[in-house]
Amino acid sequence: MSIKKPYYRIARVESGTEYILDRRYAPDRFTLIQSYQLIENDLKKILEYIEPVDENMHVFSHRLYELLLRSATEFETNCKGILNANGYKKRGNLDITDYRKINKATRVSEYQIKMNFWYPVVKIIMPLSDWSKSQSLNWYKNYNLVKHDRVNYFSLAKLENVIYAVASVLIILYSQFNEYAFNPYNDETMLVQKDKDDFWYGANSLFNIKPYENWSAPDQYYFAWPAIETTESPFEKYAF
Repeated sequence: MSIKKPYYRIARVESGTEYILDRRYAPDRFTLIQSYQLIENDLKKILEYIEPVDENMHVFSHRLYELLLRSATEFETNCKGILNANGYKKRGNLDITDYRKINKATRVSEYQIKMNFWYPVVKIIMPLSDWSKSQSLNWYKNYNLVKHDRVNYFSLAKLENVIYAVASVLIILYSQFNEYAFNPYNDETMLVQKDKDDFWYGANSLFNIKPYENWSAPDQYYFAWPAIETTESPFEKYAF
């Protein structure tokens, strides 16, 4: 039995993606994507000074430290948005063990990121793959260490962790907004394309992304959006 209504902030494509544009689905879509674009643009500027090669993955600096904190905070903001929209409740503050629950609904641990700009060969990473086997994420653990003790852990504010953090923000955005994650100002996807390896990318995007799409029939969306759009409750809450 398939899913007859889309979940809040959980995108699947079997019945199209028009529902993503409904403000009830995620009223903060544009501001989240705009925030990510600022982060990505700052990473592009950093890559004007640090060559994107494996040998430089351990380069660290105050600029990278700043970007790591911003990216991790943005990742947390998106995770909290998904959980809160679906009615998730917990005493105290949410943490990485709560955020990991999103993986069951999205399979973000299986998303791949391609970096065509890497030298000398294209690089593919899976920034959230740790969630397939554990509660933690290596880059996120490093972020917490350097955030709370920069004196002793400053070397963790390195390019590798920043790239994984920024890419993770794109993944969590794509899991909510699909192709619309590349457009921070309107509802168009005309400039979003798929490459020969089935990775999606925007016109000026730093990363190409391949989402998880092999949902079994009971987990697929199966509805006609025009038929439920005007109903009082066209969305369901996912039971995290």
